[in-house]
Amino acid sequence: MIDPSHLLDFATQLPHPSDIGIIKPSGGFNLGAALAGLGAFFGASQFFYYAQQKD
Repeated sequence: MIDPSHLLDFATQLPHPSDIGIIKPSGGFNLGAALAGLGAFFGASQFFYYAQQKD
């Protein structure tokens, strides 16, 4: 069995994305981000649904 404890130790030492400026937290509900997330989810679900279709 693979022991993932060394990966967890490494992950706990990484900076949070907001600390290095990748993600900027907003004070409230971000409608644009919510719509983008829903669009990505819907697109991925469509991809997997049609990928399983057989002619």
